[in-house]
Amino acid sequence: MVSKDKQVSYASQTWMVLAKVVGKEQGREILSRAFADPKAVKPGSPYLYHYVIQAMVDTGMGKEAKETIKNYWGGMVQKGADTFWEVYDPDNDFISPYQFAPINSYCHAWSCTPIYFIRKYPEIFQK
Repeated sequence: MVSKDKQVSYASQTWMVLAKVVGKEQGREILSRAFADPKAVKPGSPYLYHYVIQAMVDTGMGKEAKETIKNYWGGMVQKGADTFWEVYDPDNDFISPYQFAPINSYCHAWSCTPIYFIRKYPEIFQK
């Protein structure tokens, strides 16, 4: 779905899926379109990515969800994280409350997102 000013965001598509405004097939379609749109507004933090992952799982995009966890949370690890950051954009090392990703806030519930999904959906995330 596109707003009147033509903005597309991961958040709007994700909330529509999770609220069951759209069915599984349409949800997969709108998420895929958002992910493919270079102008789509992406999440700025692991908080929203948690819900994006859930929407992906709910629409049958398990393989893509697993890759997103590997790339997003794994990207923090590759940049030296030993806990997950409050704010992270793989394309912008200076997006953080302190203008540099490694200087960040480290104690947030969404740090457990990868483990939550690995344990909740072993058929997807433990293969």
